[in-house]
Amino acid sequence: MLTRNQTKLRQEQRAKREMTDINFDVNIDFDEASREWRKNKNSLKNGMFSYKKNKKNCCHKDEYGIKCRKKQIIDSSYCEIHL
Repeated sequence: MLTRNQTKLRQEQRAKREMTDINFDVNIDFDEASREWRKNKNSLKNGMFSYKKNKKNCCHKDEYGIKCRKKQIIDSSYCEIHL
């Protein structure tokens, strides 16, 4: 005869087996993902990247009300530090 705890453990194990039997179809276009990721980046030496900058300054202000003097990242209002 099974105790309540043993019955509960068997039900949990059965549920886990059913969850692992599920297969998902995953189609990721890595070329497109790479192109999108590189849109707002500059290519540097040794495979490194930096964000493309805007001509406007960052909108971040510190606790004293002093604005950041770094350039904004494209499609953002902040520099790479305050992003």
